[in-house]
Amino acid sequence: MATFKDGAGVQSALTDIVKNSEKELFLISPYLKIPVQTKNYLNSIDKNNIPITIVFRSDFKLNEDDLEFFNGLTNLKLYDCENLHSKCYLNEKEGLITSLNLHEYSQTHNWEMGIRFSNQNDRDIYTDVKKELSHLLSQCKPHTIKRKMSTDVKKNVNNIPQKSVYKPKEAPNKGLFTKMVDSVLGEEAHCIRCGHSMEKYNLEKPLCDNCYPKWAQHKNKGYPEKHCHACGEFKPNISYEKPICKSCYNSFYKK
Repeated sequence: MATFKDGAGVQSALTDIVKNSEKELFLISPYLKIPVQTKNYLNSIDKNNIPITIVFRSDFKLNEDDLEFFNGLTNLKLYDCENLHSKCYLNEKEGLITSLNLHEYSQTHNWEMGIRFSNQNDRDIYTDVKKELSHLLSQCKPHTIKRKMSTDVKKNVNNIPQKSVYKPKEAPNKGLFTKMVDSVLGEEAHCIRCGHSMEKYNLEKPLCDNCYPKWAQHKNKGYPEKHCHACGEFKPNISYEKPICKSCYNSFYKK
């Protein structure tokens, strides 16, 4: 049956809900600054392809660390909601309605309390909460994560006319010296997601063995990535469909 939780009990219940999710996870919190431990649990369930839904208040500005973290989650749906004040955390087995924000400060400084309930023993409560979450999500807006570019990259973007870089099918048009170096050291290539070196330059699979399975879950060729497959530098407009930057394209394929 539903039980009352004090501050320590609320934190423990929230941790259990996150790490024990097997089918779905909802995190509703007006203000966010996700603790490291919670991020570790979220990474784990994301690797298990469990859908994660996070809703926060629309007039709250997400910090850069959380934005970068969210960008790495494959199964995340992120929403913002006007006038959100509720704090609710739910998976397929149990839920928590509380005063606690999913915020480091709240978890270490504030006096919090809440009610923990289960799908099995508190079916009516669980059903009503799930129904209310559906109403809430219908009023939310999907939140687009915008990557923060360095000053140098921003200057390059502003100064260089942006043209589409089409994915070439043929091999790079390299000079004799470059070909000789490649024959000894191997072709230089980088994963377009993590930037790590790869043994082979392959425009048909510009992702490393660790990142490719995550991309293959959705196979979105236009999904924005981070690194040029050829030079490895952080570049805008990189994707599976367009895996090399404009500079490398001009060097290797423009005659």
